[in-house]
Amino acid sequence: MLKNFVLRDKALQNKIVGTMTYDTADKRFGMTIDAGIPPGDLPLSLELLVCKGENEIGHDRAIRWVRSRICPPARQNIREILRGLGVGEYDEFAILAHTKAVCYNDDVYMEEIYGEATEMMELR
Repeated sequence: MLKNFVLRDKALQNKIVGTMTYDTADKRFGMTIDAGIPPGDLPLSLELLVCKGENEIGHDRAIRWVRSRICPPARQNIREILRGLGVGEYDEFAILAHTKAVCYNDDVYMEEIYGEATEMMELR
């Protein structure tokens, strides 16, 4: 099943700056960063993803972004952290979904969108 999300930036008045997908069957992420936003206006975490003008982000680069926003599996007291999140075992997507991708390094957060992926970009 494909789960769809929009990425919003509080610093840009909650504007949608991109989308994210997660395929629950093969556990792969994908991202699209809005090409209409100048890279310099994006938070650094997203600007670095599009620094070469590539707005379609494949799994390898998207998973690095995800991992930069969640606690690592080797973190001290990880079992207690997972228990507090209501997650039985370390699962990058479950942690990301619970935290809504909030990170203290920028103002980006994600919201799940129900429906077709093509509808996500129409929400802008």
